[in-house]
Amino acid sequence: MSRKNPLDQLLNMALALSTRHFEYYMKTAENVETPQVKALLLVLAETESNLIAHIRHMMVTGVLDEIEAMGRVEVSDDPLDASLFAPERIDTDPRIFVCNKALLQEVKGYTFYLSIAARAKTELASRLFEYLAYIKSQQIEQIRNVCITF
Repeated sequence: MSRKNPLDQLLNMALALSTRHFEYYMKTAENVETPQVKALLLVLAETESNLIAHIRHMMVTGVLDEIEAMGRVEVSDDPLDASLFAPERIDTDPRIFVCNKALLQEVKGYTFYLSIAARAKTELASRLFEYLAYIKSQQIEQIRNVCITF
């Protein structure tokens, strides 16, 4: 009889969240005609796909590598910038609409992971979700870097 990993339920939640984000990016990319927006969505889908693979890997092999990696990560004390891009152009520029939708989606994921980290019953679970929040913060930074050019 194999032992059930106590983090499986939490990792399943993380996997479901990332899968929804990936599906949104792919579906939206299929329907968008603006080349820059399509490219942004495909990049975001790829980063989400990488996160999905990473979570699946953790489900199979455990989370010790990620906890160790988190020890080497420099987490910024600066608050996350969740401000929208050009809200006055959101209804007229599809690039801005998609950028803001992606930004809000990833900020929700980031906040979700941090809330789980704060409520986790074990240090291991807390560190794992801090790590996932860190990955989301990197995705948010990527969105900002691309969307600032629009």
